Amino acid sequence: MTSEQQAGQVREAAEFANDRVYKCPDCGGLTHFMGQDFKAPKKLDVKAWQQVKAFIESGKVYYRGSQDDQS
Repeated sequence: MTSEQQAGQVREAAEFANDRVYKCPDCGGLTHFMGQDFKAPKKLDVKAWQQVKAFIESGKVYYRGSQDDQS
């Protein structure tokens, strides 16, 4: 594969990621990509959801080693 072909694949992958729409599995509403390692807190755990919101608003996503244990 030439470097031009590789660059084209990288561009296509970036465009796909930027254009992708994430939907809530429960309500179907729009949501944010949380990262493949995100484990949702219980629905009624308000404190845990506030921590999730602050984490995401900081521009981070959940990947191994990216957060302290929030159990």
